[in-house]
Amino acid sequence: MSTYVRAFLRTFQAWKFRTKVLIFYAAFIVIPFILISFNYYRTSSNIILTNSGNSMLEVVKKNIQFTDMAMEEIRQRSLSLLADPDLYRVFNREQPPQEPLELLEMDRKVSDILNKYYYFDTYIDSVQLVTSYYSFGNVSTVTSRPTLISVRPGMLTGSKIYQQAIHANGKLIWFPTYDFSKQFHQDELAAMDPRYRFVFSAARMMKSSIVEGGVFKVWSQQVEVPMLLINFNESFFRNVRSELHIKDSYMYVLSGDGTVIAHPDMDLLTQQESSDWLKQAVANKEGTVISSINGEKMFICYATSDVTGWMSVLVIPYDQLIRNLKLIDTSSLYITLILLVLSVYLAYVLSGWLTKPMKKLLIGFHMTGNGDFTTKIAEPDDLEFGIVIKKFNSMNDRIHELIKENYEVKLREKEAELMALNLQLNPHFLYNTLNVINWMALDKDQEEISRMLVSLSLMLQYAVRNKEEEVAFRDDLVWLQSYIHIMENRYMGIFKVEYELDAIPSEAKVPKMFLQPFVENAIIHGFSYHAEGGLIHISGQRVEENLVFTIRDNGTGMHSEQIASILNSETAGVGMMNVQNRIQLLYGTSYGISIASAAGEGTEITITFPLHG
Repeated sequence: MSTYVRAFLRTFQAWKFRTKVLIFYAAFIVIPFILISFNYYRTSSNIILTNSGNSMLEVVKKNIQFTDMAMEEIRQRSLSLLADPDLYRVFNREQPPQEPLELLEMDRKVSDILNKYYYFDTYIDSVQLVTSYYSFGNVSTVTSRPTLISVRPGMLTGSKIYQQAIHANGKLIWFPTYDFSKQFHQDELAAMDPRYRFVFSAARMMKSSIVEGGVFKVWSQQVEVPMLLINFNESFFRNVRSELHIKDSYMYVLSGDGTVIAHPDMDLLTQQESSDWLKQAVANKEGTVISSINGEKMFICYATSDVTGWMSVLVIPYDQLIRNLKLIDTSSLYITLILLVLSVYLAYVLSGWLTKPMKKLLIGFHMTGNGDFTTKIAEPDDLEFGIVIKKFNSMNDRIHELIKENYEVKLREKEAELMALNLQLNPHFLYNTLNVINWMALDKDQEEISRMLVSLSLMLQYAVRNKEEEVAFRDDLVWLQSYIHIMENRYMGIFKVEYELDAIPSEAKVPKMFLQPFVENAIIHGFSYHAEGGLIHISGQRVEENLVFTIRDNGTGMHSEQIASILNSETAGVGMMNVQNRIQLLYGTSYGISIASAAGEGTEITITFPLHG
């Protein structure tokens, strides 16, 4: 509670009873009126937002249908281009042109082919077939463009768009808006107007194939497959006609990971959208949401393209939608004022009748407020106030008892804190002692003993300081390796341990010390009859949203009766069944351990629980 609220309550408590009654009666009239008004306002605004949201969502979906039709047409034409005989013949050569004139002639032919498919698409910025040795075609239908941008030889294969096109294995990919100069490392374009430098692209590896004379023909492995690169200006999305005309509204486009593809503010292009609503929107595909953008409340409509998977977003100021909605009707205000005057008059009359018998109680409150909880007030003959004063006297007695009890509790808390501080000295003393022994071992050149002491110290600190039930896998692995180091020295030459844990994230949360009981069981029981050759293999992998760990040994193994005894034991201490119980308590009964073993063939333990953290 803030200082201002406490100050107001103290002031209110000091007011006369009559004043309080007047205020309460006024509040009983005003508060319901305000609640009704706000309920009317909220209901009306919800209706307006629902109707407007449906209309605006249709506008967004129509815009997406328009762009999807255009993009689907691009895809179909790229498929037709794949089967073009002229394209097949132009690039059907095992070596690139060696002479400049031959290269220019090849470029002219490619330009004619691309013009045949894309010349009339005015919404395309440029089309080119790009290889590591030349950028062919560079056809553009944008006459207002000051200069064409093309991929400089040698800059293609290192780009992300080329790598994604290769990975797509011949499918058309849509690459979100990017800075052409940075994508292809062409610094000479960095000073170009951002309106032309920032583009989004469609790309496809054009491994041409044709049917000629009833024979299916494809290029040989020696032919370098060109990449079809179709560039679009990001304003393509914002140039789509909209039926909505609302002040300060705007549309922009996001990729699935939140990258800004098109936006009226050029500075936001290629930036990551970090709004709270985006995660839900990606999951829902389409809908409406109210969120804050740059401190202003906005109504947002969004829908996702079936072709690109990109999301079109329409943003409208919330105030613009409900600007004509009145919070309070004038006639309702007049009725409220009349009722308010009547209620104040009735409160004034009633408070005068109640004030006189309240004086005794006020005196008692005053004395209690000064800290005298032994105050007693004589009970009057009036039934109602007699009950109130009797309860007041009982309250004072109870408060006095509670103060005494609270004082005693505080003393006990102080004693517990002192005891806890004393208990902290024990592990501190133990660490110091281990440190002294470690230095003595080093002084006598007993480095292996020193390493074992360091391992033991790390294990003790991990067990004492870390009170969490779940820990980072990285920390638990360090503890396990310290334990194994000690056991390797104890059973020198009998066994060795192999790890295969690279697939496990180091920050993943795991149950504390969950691997150690199984490693210990393999060492003590599995290798009890081994003199050498023991092997423990510890591996881990991520399977969908779960972590699966396996501890495999080549020890003596177990009979089925022994396995059943372990899994059904109800009295297990810190051991395998303890790990099973902890995993099921933390994550549910669908997770836990499984044991596969046979006498003389070793044992394999599998531990499964969900990935998080």
